[in-house]
Amino acid sequence: MSDRVRFGLLGPLEAWSGDVRLDLGPPKRRVLLTRLLVEDGHPVSADRLCDDLWEGRPPAGAVSSIHSHISRLRAVLEPDRTRRGQGTVLVSGPAGYTLNAPPETRDSTRFEESVTRARELLAQERLEDARREVESGLGLWRGAALADAANHAFAAREISRLEEIRMGAGELNATVLLQQREYDKAALIAEELTTRSPLREAAWALLMRALYLAGRPAEALRRYETIRALLADELGTVPGPELSGVHVAVLRQDLPAPAPVRTAPAHVPPGARTTPPARPARPARPSVIARPLVGRADELSRYDELLSDAAAGETRWVLLSGESGIGKTRLAEEFASRAADLAFRVVWVRCGSDIDSDEEEAANDRFNPLGQLLSALFPQIRVEGEPEAIARDLAERLARQPTICLIEDLHRAGRRFRRLLGMYATLLRDVPLVVVCTTQDTDDVGLRELLALLVRQSRATLLPLGPLTVEDVHELMRLRSTPFDELMGSEPQQSEAVALHRRGEGNPFLITEILELPGDQRTGPGARLPASVIRVLRARLDQLDERVLKMLEALAVTGGELDPELLVQVRAITREELLSLIDAAVIARMLNWEEGTTGRLGRYLMPDLARELMLHDLTPARRQMLHAAVARALGELPHRHPAQISRHLMAAGPLVSRDDLVAAALRAGERCGEDEQHGEAAVWYDHAAALADDPAVQTEARRAAEAARRRLARSQDTGHPCDPADMPGDWPAGSEPRVS
Repeated sequence: MSDRVRFGLLGPLEAWSGDVRLDLGPPKRRVLLTRLLVEDGHPVSADRLCDDLWEGRPPAGAVSSIHSHISRLRAVLEPDRTRRGQGTVLVSGPAGYTLNAPPETRDSTRFEESVTRARELLAQERLEDARREVESGLGLWRGAALADAANHAFAAREISRLEEIRMGAGELNATVLLQQREYDKAALIAEELTTRSPLREAAWALLMRALYLAGRPAEALRRYETIRALLADELGTVPGPELSGVHVAVLRQDLPAPAPVRTAPAHVPPGARTTPPARPARPARPSVIARPLVGRADELSRYDELLSDAAAGETRWVLLSGESGIGKTRLAEEFASRAADLAFRVVWVRCGSDIDSDEEEAANDRFNPLGQLLSALFPQIRVEGEPEAIARDLAERLARQPTICLIEDLHRAGRRFRRLLGMYATLLRDVPLVVVCTTQDTDDVGLRELLALLVRQSRATLLPLGPLTVEDVHELMRLRSTPFDELMGSEPQQSEAVALHRRGEGNPFLITEILELPGDQRTGPGARLPASVIRVLRARLDQLDERVLKMLEALAVTGGELDPELLVQVRAITREELLSLIDAAVIARMLNWEEGTTGRLGRYLMPDLARELMLHDLTPARRQMLHAAVARALGELPHRHPAQISRHLMAAGPLVSRDDLVAAALRAGERCGEDEQHGEAAVWYDHAAALADDPAVQTEARRAAEAARRRLARSQDTGHPCDPADMPGDWPAGSEPRVS
């Protein structure tokens, strides 16, 4: 039977014997079988299996459990084997257990072979065959690779390897479609690849090519801005040569369509391929930057003064700091542009990793910002040697031409570069040089010490970047509007800027990404979350543990304003525990403190985008459970308005009975009437009438609603002020009357 057992690893684990799907048992047994399959026919000891299945903490009976699972697997994989007979599929020996599953019995192997054949067919210009082969291989995927063992360390390498091949297969598929001039289909596939792997430049390059060739150049350029911002914020890098080359070609409108490919006969020998076009050289950063820059007039004014000082022969240091997306790189680009206009030499240095080993940092050019700096300035200067000697040589050469050096993401630099930078800040003083460093706000003690040294030794100018103002956002919207918008009278309104500023937290990156959406999806009821914004917010959430996330979920369904008494009750924690969770959320920028004003206390608020993401990620059932828990907690707290309780009961879905909903709505209507909030009272009575099964209750509720409306009309006729709460407001999702 062994030659008939086939295994599926490209998704939840499967095993087939002929047309019969085998029952592999409970999750732990499936993980065990996955572990043996990953070993590719090599034995695995019982001790190793225990460590891998229980992540280094096997329980006392782990070995016995392994033996039991092995016995059950043997019975499933070899049902014809006698109880004491020697098996051929799952065998044991002195070195441990071995699963004899030839490569061709695993779908992962068949997938890899399909991709290899597809590449060969593409090289032979047999496009239709290549497309059929790669799509056949991709069709073997049923979900995530090794899904049953996704959370186990032993599977990480194989999962990563298979996912990388899968991404390459997707790119191959898109490439074939481009060659076949099916540009829209290629764009769809490339779009999916960028969603699955947001920082993969090859996928973005394919997407830009497909969009441009499909006649959508504006979309191609927007995609470039998206990946450029992601690379800057996530990795501290800029797009590489291939992606930059595609960008330049789109701007120049000279990205050629693929040449027509002949249908190659079947006998074309392997290796016969078209010569790939040479990759375009990486362009320099432009001296004129198309993206608008707003809200940084003070910083630019101060920088212009420093630039004048440097042109006169004085060394100046500038430290740009702020959170991710606040616009540090964009402002640094403007600095570079202004310096270039004054004939300054412009040098960019990027710190790419948090390396703590001096030897490793020194040995790796990619992570050696000093090497980048010196090789960019004067390739003939040796990086090795005493800092004093290098500084003297640098000073002599820098004196010949004013220079601006922009060091991005200083917080990512290793200790060796930080130390050397501090030395050069002391040694390089009277040369025409401006050094601009960008860094995120961080608790890194070493970085703080370096920044203090730069301020002390070189009188560095600190330029912390804060959020944009509402006026800045309005100006940004105006700059992005088109002549057609002006002609149609659809220029941005101040109210739109206020809403966008609130939603985007004043963060230039978030606001710019939201502005890419259609107007009706930026703010208000139809607001959507751009994929790039979701990735930024998820990066914040990744910093938080489960307890903080659960607190934020409860906060999201209660409206986003933190109610300590309520959250303590809902999460069953102490006030002290709540404060520690609040601290973590504030640090991750998922919660903000708003200072109080006269007559109003300060409060913690969840940013709009953060709340939207939390609600977006909640399943309907989870959201209903939270609303039910909040309603219960409110009912146990004193002095809580019945309308507040009823809103959450309405949103709890099937977890609350119809009778309870009717009773809650009647209480809410009665209380609103007592508070002379007649409009809201009428709405609650309408809810009760719509939900009630008892005709008498329906009649009574309708009468109460009509009476409330009459009182509201009388109060308006007599000129009595009407409280905003008198008018129906926004109801929680799922709180509408459920009428059978």
